[in-house]
Amino acid sequence: MYAKILVPVDGSPTSNQALDEAIRLAKTLGSKIEVVHVVDNSYILYDTGYQPPAGLHTDFVSAGQDILDDARKRVEAAGLPGNTRLIESPIAPGDIPGTILHAAKESSAELVVIGSHGQKGFRKMVLGSVAEKVMHQCPLPVWIIRGTQAAA
Repeated sequence: MYAKILVPVDGSPTSNQALDEAIRLAKTLGSKIEVVHVVDNSYILYDTGYQPPAGLHTDFVSAGQDILDDARKRVEAAGLPGNTRLIESPIAPGDIPGTILHAAKESSAELVVIGSHGQKGFRKMVLGSVAEKVMHQCPLPVWIIRGTQAAA
């Protein structure tokens, strides 16, 4: 049914819940999991009048690799085939949803499982929703896992 499942992670409890659900589904279906982390470079969109601290991007990459290492261990502990991929440069500055869509197409995934923080109102308007944008733009089925710590 779903031979390959793509799971974007950001290290949050909600993305970890999405990974757990993807692992359960993959075990049932015999699917392979690809876990991706997109390094957020949206800070370059804002001119604050000063340069970002030296090494900021390197720190983001290192943190992303730690997130993927944890995800890889969880997939392996479940006895599933899979791989992880760090995407250092989104397709456009700050375009995490577009980069996830591109990664799904590149990897030949058949399903995307993504966590949603459940932001509402002003927070959603300001922060946007990566999960919602992926859901609306993705040509693949998207399973959105609402986190138990989602905002009310």
